[in-house]
Amino acid sequence: MGRWAGRTLMILGAVHLVVLGAQNLDFVDEWFTGALWGLPREEFIHPSGANGAFWSSIGSFAVPMMLLGALVADLARRSVTVPASIGWGLAVWCVVGAAILEPTPMLLGLVPAALLIRQARAARLSAPASGDRAR
Repeated sequence: MGRWAGRTLMILGAVHLVVLGAQNLDFVDEWFTGALWGLPREEFIHPSGANGAFWSSIGSFAVPMMLLGALVADLARRSVTVPASIGWGLAVWCVVGAAILEPTPMLLGLVPAALLIRQARAARLSAPASGDRAR
């Protein structure tokens, strides 16, 4: 379950990055000319143009989501269970985001969240009771 959760997170992050990156290719040249340096406060509150394109693509959650997915998949490969709190946190983030913005693909994040929660629960149920451990 952990490997699939990690892979799903990596795929979701990559799709987000590719799709929104492709939609914002017109602004890439501005990113590397210093156009985003020293922006007025208003641009941070209401990003538009090259600034908005940056925050919806390379500056978005996509790269951290891919890194989290890689970590989760690697931990699963090593038979390390990710705490259920990671799955619950991801689930809450997706539900809150979906409540704010609809329609949204954020609900797809519930798939890896559920896998992580199930994996943690299965690990907890299969673990020996603390009193049964040899000292």
